[in-house]
Amino acid sequence: MLRSLVLVCILSTSASADVRVYESKEDHSITEGDTVIDADPDVAYDTAIDYMKWPAIFPDIKKVIVTKHKGDDARVTFVHADGNKDNVHFHNTPIARMVWFEDTGGKAEVWAEIVFVPGDKAGTTRVHSRVYANVHGVTGLFVSADRVKNLRSQRVRSDLQNLRSYFSKH
Repeated sequence: MLRSLVLVCILSTSASADVRVYESKEDHSITEGDTVIDADPDVAYDTAIDYMKWPAIFPDIKKVIVTKHKGDDARVTFVHADGNKDNVHFHNTPIARMVWFEDTGGKAEVWAEIVFVPGDKAGTTRVHSRVYANVHGVTGLFVSADRVKNLRSQRVRSDLQNLRSYFSKH
């Protein structure tokens, strides 16, 4: 997942006025963001938990391998354009329309959540994203806290922009 954070930082340099990204007031290791998409919240959530659609939503993902799926839990491997793989554990909460996942194979502790709630206008959804990333151990000696903070911000911004783009087309 840290590799993905680095790649997103390189690929995502433009800011969107329709996406707001900010640091959490609760935890210095969390970056949050919000946007509004043109979709019903249930449709948006159902789309987000269909992991096979992730390559269409998030362009850096080229292949999805679901290794285990039982109820709201899943183990998924995302293969990226550069060949790197992220092994991810999902534990979703349908009643809250929350997609929650953690990286299970990286050198950093990384988790994210994306929540889909009704927007102010009918047929819209406010999407709220939170990404936690903290680098421990030897890797922490080579990656500064500011670098991790910047990578989290870029990740949140990119994910929200990708969701806006996907739902504007569908």
